[in-house]
Amino acid sequence: MSMSAMATNKIYVTQAGASLVFDVLQDGDGNKVGNSTTASTVSGSASNFNIDQVGDSNILTFDIHGDSFTGVFSTTGNSNNIDFNCDSADATSGCDSINANITFVGNSSDIDIDVGLTTSKSGDTADIDITGASGTDSTVVAATIDGTSAVLTLTIDGDSNNYLINIDDNGDVNGHTLIMTQTGITADVDVVQSGNYDNIATVTTTGDSQNIDINQTAGGSITATTTGSTSAAVKTVNINQTGHAVFNTDGTILGQTSSGLAGAGGTYDIDQTSTGTINLDVNGASANVSIEQTSSGTVSIDAAGASFTADIDQDNASTLELHHDGASADYVILQTGGSGDIIDLEVNGASANVDIIQRD
Repeated sequence: MSMSAMATNKIYVTQAGASLVFDVLQDGDGNKVGNSTTASTVSGSASNFNIDQVGDSNILTFDIHGDSFTGVFSTTGNSNNIDFNCDSADATSGCDSINANITFVGNSSDIDIDVGLTTSKSGDTADIDITGASGTDSTVVAATIDGTSAVLTLTIDGDSNNYLINIDDNGDVNGHTLIMTQTGITADVDVVQSGNYDNIATVTTTGDSQNIDINQTAGGSITATTTGSTSAAVKTVNINQTGHAVFNTDGTILGQTSSGLAGAGGTYDIDQTSTGTINLDVNGASANVSIEQTSSGTVSIDAAGASFTADIDQDNASTLELHHDGASADYVILQTGGSGDIIDLEVNGASANVDIIQRD
């Protein structure tokens, strides 16, 4: 099935049957594939889509009920809306294999992705790529994926964007994977990964005034590289890992060439509630780091910059290695519970204030 449309056209599809190929181009403003209240629907074992919308205020809504889906959704223009669902409210079919590629150019887009049901464990393998070109400002991306193995890749270049990411269900032995690259100021990022196996999140952000929250509830690894915080427009990074976990920054502490968490005035809060490892590279004045490990853990920090503040609380047979270059540092270190706690502290700079408590 192939269609081409110009200016304020509407397409509604209700398809039942296997092996649908659907190719659409809509050029103009206000076009619709489905609408905000009635989505187009496809029921069948295999679907292949290619939908392009060029213009402003276009709407694309589709519900897929089938075992496999391959699709490309592309919008060019401002104030466009993509709403893609695969078995988000239907447990009768598997939604077993999903490969979706979503690209958009323009401001004020709304991207909403729902794949699978927790109860039906749909979305067995979901590979979803979302790409926003340079200048895609004021975008909202909401992605909820339930499945066995989910890989979500986000690459967006624009200011004042908002991300709500939730990837859950059991996961396979490799867990779920998020790869995210955000360039631009004033971003709000909220990520939840859960399941029974280790998850992976790799997040790279550039720009000031960003608020990043990542919550892993089943253990796993997070690798973060973030730059651009300024004293007038600080960046906030909050990490919460409730299973055995690793948090890394791609900085010099791991032999990389980047600065890990870089920029003045950044605030970084990292909590691990099971056995954990933290490798943290911080570069910038007036950075504030807070770390809490409630089980045995290892923390390695390489920091550079004046007026650095670190508040570190380790609860059970833990190790801390901290190297700091810069004046006017303030450290509060508490190690309690268990035995054999280790602190290796190296400070280069005037006016350092260090408070250490070790208690079995």
